[in-house]
Amino acid sequence: MQNHGATRWTWKRVWPVLAAVIGLALILSSPLSAGNLVSNVDGKIRVIILHYGSGEDLGFWFDQTVLYKELLTKMDKDVGFIILLGKDAQARKARESLKPLAEEKLPDGTNRIKFLEVDVKTSQFYPWARDAYILLTDDRNNLIVLDCGFNEKPFPVTIWDQVIEGATAWAGMIHRGGGNIRTTEDEVFIGMDTLLGIKTQARWVEYGSRSYDTLYDMAKDIKPEDLPGFEEKFEAHARLVHQILAPDKKLVVPEKDLFFEQLKKGKFLFTKKQVRHTGAQAAYHTDVYLGVGDKAKNGKRTLFVADTRMAANIVGKMSAEARRAVERGLPRVLVEEGFLAALIPVTEAQIVERLAWDKHKLLDLGMARAQKLADRYDAAADYLAKLGYRIVRIPFLPNGLTDKDEANDATMGIGFNYSNVLVEVYGDTKKVYMPLFGFKELDEAAATAYVSAGFQVVPVKGLLTNALSQEDANAGLDCLTSEIRIPVRWAPEKKK
Repeated sequence: MQNHGATRWTWKRVWPVLAAVIGLALILSSPLSAGNLVSNVDGKIRVIILHYGSGEDLGFWFDQTVLYKELLTKMDKDVGFIILLGKDAQARKARESLKPLAEEKLPDGTNRIKFLEVDVKTSQFYPWARDAYILLTDDRNNLIVLDCGFNEKPFPVTIWDQVIEGATAWAGMIHRGGGNIRTTEDEVFIGMDTLLGIKTQARWVEYGSRSYDTLYDMAKDIKPEDLPGFEEKFEAHARLVHQILAPDKKLVVPEKDLFFEQLKKGKFLFTKKQVRHTGAQAAYHTDVYLGVGDKAKNGKRTLFVADTRMAANIVGKMSAEARRAVERGLPRVLVEEGFLAALIPVTEAQIVERLAWDKHKLLDLGMARAQKLADRYDAAADYLAKLGYRIVRIPFLPNGLTDKDEANDATMGIGFNYSNVLVEVYGDTKKVYMPLFGFKELDEAAATAYVSAGFQVVPVKGLLTNALSQEDANAGLDCLTSEIRIPVRWAPEKKK
């Protein structure tokens, strides 16, 4: 007689094992990444994505339409624009301001500007459009928007197929942190901020030990004897992110070696000025100091690396009175950009009195801060050069007027960042859209550096207000824009 009970018991035990084997086989037979990461530099820019948000959380308001008009005027007429904006009075005012340009047509006869209304107030809308999106394509070359701010304030849910035919949105589980993830046709650059900010939660928690929210938190409490284990945990996370985003591209993590070197020596300072959980504008944030350029015929990629020593030397050659003249002249640029305080128009004289940059000696403070930061950016340039990249140094004068000084209360300075730019490389075209801050000596030095690298410089105004900062570094044009470099078609207008 057969023992059916024993047979059933055996099958119950075998089935989970068999299911696990089948599942593993399916995982191994198909890549984790189902999309192709779109380059941030190679290829013609087809569409620019912009967020009409205010930055009002800082108590200031900058009229981004000044910048939008600059881009619409200076970029090729076959470049389309998607402007996400809310439904409030300020958004309607912006839309009205752009109406003359909105009537422009693309070569196919469709509107050059697509307005996409989203459920968010302008004062709460995050203006830095780079942070929210990682762009991929599927096997049919349709656009996939990996929306890293999906349905989480200040990022509203965005239905992309309302404006782009065939587009889909995926909810991104990795915080992008602006230009902290950049890609070319050959490699993907991921900043340390992004990797250290990965949520670890209960992974690799031994019985009775503490659970950490992020790798950054884990590193805070690390003991010397635990460093090898932590390094392996870091590498495991980096490998996973690499596999999800771009398994076919080379992974480059600038300043990784510097971080672990400082950690081993106990010299790494765990403060928000070094690394934040969000990755926003901290020392290991790549868009503070790194720009990506063209790939030469010999296969060597150009990287633009910030040079604070160069900027300090330029400012140092100016007389004290010349520096004060620049500081007194910058508020005029803010007025031209439509600078408001708490929604109230302010005069140049009021800005001069409130910010008092000449009294604080803003440029002198920036020069001193630049000297302190010079070695770390030199080290980053040397590290990337050893990896085989062609390095072009770009002047960067950090903001030295910060709240670190106890004498300062909500003081705003300026970071003159010229490596946070839009780059466009295709065929024989090499363009860089570079901010024009109104600081003649630095503006000209930055432009000269790009020209010497073989690039056409397209100067862009409307970015000084965005350079206001209470910290060393500031956001820039790369942060404010997210660009599409593959051919796309506008979705048909829905009948109302």
